[in-house]
Amino acid sequence: MNDTIRPKKKRRGGPRRRTGSATCKRRHTRCDETKPVCGSCDRLNLECEQSEDATWIVDNADSIQDQQDHDHDHDHDAPSLLDVFRLRMGELDIPENLPTLQSYTPLNGPSPPGSSDTNGSSNNIRLTSESAFLLQTYVRTVATWMDIFDHGSTYQHKVPQLVLASPLLFHCVCAFTANHLALSNSSHNPSWEVTAVKHYGEALRLLIEALSMPSHEYALTASMLLLSYEIHGALRSEDYRRHFLGLTVLVKSRHVTAQSTGTDLANFWIYIRHEIVVAMANEKPLILDPEDWQVSWIEGETREDVLGDHVLWILARVINLIFGSEGTTEAGREKRQEFLHEIEVWRAGLSDTFIGIGYGDKDEDGFRKVYFPVAAAAAAAFWYHIVHILLYAEPILQDESYIPLIQEQAMQITNIAISDFPPSLMVFSTHGLFYAAKHIQGISRKARIWNVLNEVETQTGYNTRTTVKLLQTLVEQDSRY
Repeated sequence: MNDTIRPKKKRRGGPRRRTGSATCKRRHTRCDETKPVCGSCDRLNLECEQSEDATWIVDNADSIQDQQDHDHDHDHDAPSLLDVFRLRMGELDIPENLPTLQSYTPLNGPSPPGSSDTNGSSNNIRLTSESAFLLQTYVRTVATWMDIFDHGSTYQHKVPQLVLASPLLFHCVCAFTANHLALSNSSHNPSWEVTAVKHYGEALRLLIEALSMPSHEYALTASMLLLSYEIHGALRSEDYRRHFLGLTVLVKSRHVTAQSTGTDLANFWIYIRHEIVVAMANEKPLILDPEDWQVSWIEGETREDVLGDHVLWILARVINLIFGSEGTTEAGREKRQEFLHEIEVWRAGLSDTFIGIGYGDKDEDGFRKVYFPVAAAAAAAFWYHIVHILLYAEPILQDESYIPLIQEQAMQITNIAISDFPPSLMVFSTHGLFYAAKHIQGISRKARIWNVLNEVETQTGYNTRTTVKLLQTLVEQDSRY
C-alpha cells in the first residue's frame, strides 16, 4: 500500500457537483442538488442545509469519489458523526442549536464478520500488511498528539491494546492514521485517502451499533479519534463545531470530568482541547462550563501534564470571559485583572526550566530559540503567554499601556514556535499562533509566524491556510488606515 499508487479510475456520474447541500458535503455523500430538500436528505429525513459554498470540497478528492462510487451500495448513506449522535442520543440534553434527527435506517445487508458486540469488541481482528503498518505508524505519529498533556501516554500505550479487541477502535485508528499519511509530507501516496475513507465509513457504522447498546465502553474513545480525523481534514470552523456538539453530548451523558480515571480521564482533557479550539475559532464561550469540570489542583504540583491541564483551565475561563457578555464591561475589566494575578500565581510555582531556557543568539527579528525538556512544558508555557494576549487585547485592546506587554508575550510565543516545535504541539497551537501573529508588530515578524503555520500543515497535514489568509487580510486592512 505504501509503495504503490492505485491507477486512477474514471469517475462515474459526470462532473463533480459544486453546489450540493451542506449536509451532503459534511457526510461525503453525492448530492442530486434538488431544492429545497435534496433526494438524500429527503430519504433519510435529515435537515437539508443548502449551500453555494464549495470550499468544503477537497481539491484532489477524485480518488475518494471513485471509492465511494465503487462502494455505493455499502456506504452511500452513511451518516456524519453529528448525525450518529443526534439519532442515538436524542433523549439527552442536546444543545438548542443541535437539530434533532428524526430517523435513520442503518446500512443495508448483514454485518460483516468481526462486527461489534455491546462494546464494539471482537477477537476477530485480522491484520494485513497495510493495517499493521497503520497501527505502527499511529503510535509514532498521531497518538503522540493526543498524549501531549498525558504522562501516562494513554493513546500510545493503552489504546493500541484496546484496538486488538475492538473493530470499532481498529477502524478509527486506521482512518485517523491513513488520513494523516494522505495529508502530511510523510507520504506522497494519494491512495491513502481512499483507505482513510473506507475505514472512516466502517468506523461510523460500528459507532452506530455501539451507541445503540446500553453499554458502549469504547464509544467515547472512538468518537474522540473520529473527531480528530475530521478536524484534521477538510472540515473547518462551524462545520467542525457542529460535529463537536455530538461529542459534547456523549461526554455529558457519561459524566466524564477531571475526576474520571483511565481512558475517560485522558479523553476528558483531549475533549477540553477540542473545546478550546472551537471556542477560539468561533470567538464564543465554551459549551462545557469550566466550573463543571470538577478540577482539583495540588499546591506544589511538579508534573508537567497536570500543570498543563491547570493552565488550560485558566485559559478556558479567560475565553469565556472575553467572548462572553462581560467581555467589554467594567466588571469584565476587573475580572481580567484577577486572571492576570491568577496566571502569575500559577507561574510562580514553576521552576525556570519549566518555562524554558533560551539558547543561541537572537536572529534579525529578535527571536531566540528556547529549550524545553518536556513537550508538555512547552505547550503550557505557550498557552501561558496566549492567556496574557487574550486578557490584554481581545476582543479589543484594553489599555494603550499594554502594547509593549503584548509585544513581549507575542515574541515569547514565537520563540517557542520556532524551537523545534514537536508535532504533538503543532496542531493544538495553531489558534494560539493566530493571536500572536495578529498582535505582533512588523510584517517580517508576522511572516515568521505565517511560515510556522505553513510548516505545521507541511509536517502534519493539518490545514492552516485559512488561518494564514485571515491574518493576511487583517494586515491588508490595517495598511489602508
